[in-house]
Amino acid sequence: MLQAFSKLAGDVNSAFKRKRHYGWVIFALTGANLTVEGGMKNSVPVIFVALRDGFGRSAAATSAVFSASGITGGLLAPLVGWLLDRLGPKRLFPLAGLVILAGYVISSYASDMWQLFIFYSVVAALGETTISSFTATATLAPWFPRTRGRVLGLADAGNPLGQGIFAPLSQVLISTLGWRPTFRILGLVFFLMISPANFLFQRRPPSEEADQPSQPSLEPVTVPKSEDPAKSAKSNRIINRPAIWFLVSARMSASVGISLTNVHLVAFFIAAGYSGLQAAATIGAVGVVGMVGRPISGTLSDYLGREFVYTAGLGMHVSALVLVLIFGNGHSMWPIIVFVGLSGLSDGIAGLVVAAKAADIVPSSNLGAVMGVIQLGRGVGFAVGPVLGGLLYDRQGDYLLAFSLAVAVSLAAIVLMWAARFATPRNALASP
Repeated sequence: MLQAFSKLAGDVNSAFKRKRHYGWVIFALTGANLTVEGGMKNSVPVIFVALRDGFGRSAAATSAVFSASGITGGLLAPLVGWLLDRLGPKRLFPLAGLVILAGYVISSYASDMWQLFIFYSVVAALGETTISSFTATATLAPWFPRTRGRVLGLADAGNPLGQGIFAPLSQVLISTLGWRPTFRILGLVFFLMISPANFLFQRRPPSEEADQPSQPSLEPVTVPKSEDPAKSAKSNRIINRPAIWFLVSARMSASVGISLTNVHLVAFFIAAGYSGLQAAATIGAVGVVGMVGRPISGTLSDYLGREFVYTAGLGMHVSALVLVLIFGNGHSMWPIIVFVGLSGLSDGIAGLVVAAKAADIVPSSNLGAVMGVIQLGRGVGFAVGPVLGGLLYDRQGDYLLAFSLAVAVSLAAIVLMWAARFATPRNALASP
């Protein structure tokens, strides 16, 4: 059976090498991986309410589970990026599917919340980090050197697709079966979406030399496994660039603002008077609109500049928060509709544009490590945001202060993104 699958994979690979750019196979795999990531992270608002009610804990204590996931993702992202550069995606991504399956299934048997901190916040989070947007950038961007923003935006549409599918589905499954069977079902689905296809068809990115326009085709190039001291020194110099650390800070600041609100969105809408299904459907609808918004954002960033699109996107995100905070009353649906539009069109822009900017100035041979450091900023933000939002809710009894703080840090992220632009030398291009 395994030999038959291997032969099938070889036939598909040969066909694509003869007829078309193999990068489109990588594009399809990346889209599927990001659909899983979107399903995992955007089902969190639904899972948060289920765990809070199931274990009878406070908002701060329950949201700490998701903050711990952010810590895990942030701390392990540099290691994952390093492993990606050395092992390659063909080995790493199938393992991630197995880890996600183990994390979800074992978490479903948790008898106390501390067990979730191990199996959900560490094990499942490690799997999610491995197939997340930063590894997608490192894997996919080198295949499309002249249209990075557009292709990354198209692939990143998988993220809101996962949101549109799995957030409402999680709510339905939890309402009918409970959160424990839901975890088992989701873990198996995520595994099947990741591991088999990546094992069969995934390939290393081409070298920077193969990226040049003069090359008629892009064939996978074997990367030496031995460590080159000169390459390591160059990698360290790249990571120490001020522009990289401004990108890390922008990613961290935006992530604080996003996670301050996103983890608590279902709870917020329920507190405002909307039903749980309406809240989950709202999050799913944001994902559906985001399937259009992300490709548009990526394409526009190729033509208008990363910083302009980033500013417009986070500005729309801030406007959506202010709108529902003021007008969301549990009865009127128009604030929900406008929120879906603004949030969907700006969905994922905090990570997408920062990733494209990094790919602009970092060679592909070092992009995995650099994206791992940037992902560390995201992890710190997602570690702080959920528990901070829970603490502010427990203290104030509403989400007014939490949402207001989210607006402030999102605006700070815009400033940091522009700082990265001015800190980047004009000749700092992604060259070998």
